[in-house]
Amino acid sequence: MIAHKNLFPAPSASTAGMFGQLCELYRQRQDALNLSRQLIQMIKAVQRHRGMSMALLGGNSVFRDEFARLQLQLERRLTSLQAFAAQTPKLLSERDQDNLHSAWVTISRDWQQDSVIDNYELHCHLIEQLLGMLASLAKQLEQPVSALVLHPGNTIADAAPYPNRSRLLEVLHFCLRLMPSVVEQIGRIRALATYAAAIGHCDSHHDGKLRYVIQCTRVNNEKLRHQAKRLEGVVAKDFNLLGQLKSYEIKLMFLLIWWRVKCFTAEPSPPTAIACLRLPRTSWMFISQSLKKASA
Repeated sequence: MIAHKNLFPAPSASTAGMFGQLCELYRQRQDALNLSRQLIQMIKAVQRHRGMSMALLGGNSVFRDEFARLQLQLERRLTSLQAFAAQTPKLLSERDQDNLHSAWVTISRDWQQDSVIDNYELHCHLIEQLLGMLASLAKQLEQPVSALVLHPGNTIADAAPYPNRSRLLEVLHFCLRLMPSVVEQIGRIRALATYAAAIGHCDSHHDGKLRYVIQCTRVNNEKLRHQAKRLEGVVAKDFNLLGQLKSYEIKLMFLLIWWRVKCFTAEPSPPTAIACLRLPRTSWMFISQSLKKASA
């Protein structure tokens, strides 16, 4: 038998170092995607907490038991998020973690003593923080791993030669910036409409806020529709989830009309708080599924 020496030669030190760096960067990207999913779950829960607490402050106690369970769930989610962030300090700074904790304590402690508008604004502030963290993670995910390994000094603009980068940027911008911001505007409509349903009418102060958010949602949803159309031309063959957006858009238009009719007219059958909280979850499902697609 003939011996074949050095059939698989040992990698050089530089090659081994490059592959080690590649594995570490890939792990960091997976951590960033996992953290993004956790932030999305937090936003969904805080949005429901906002709507239920406003209904309770408006005198509707139908959500009391579910609200108590949701508050415990949020406590656990925040603890889990902080534990995960402690293992990945480059993704979420200690300052961001402290700000999240402080914002949640402000919302959850003695919330029954808050005015409705303070309750609403405090929840919105916390969600804006979470959305900002999502956008920051999207920024970290923009640079291709291969570009960082082969050319460590690259800036974002230097990565143009990598053919899949433009597709990645489009998906990240759409899923972690545009859609979450529109979904939050829908969540604000839901919260204000839930309060109006709880008290049986829409007072002048909340009327102005509700009209403003509905108008912003219409405008930004139109921008989202144009961006989705652009995305179809870039990733349509590999991203079949885009077809769901047509269904999402129809539901959103129906909801905007429904809320406008129910809250701004002297209709004898005002909406119930439960009906206002039954917002289709197509949008968050789309974002979560898109992140799985992006990480595949």
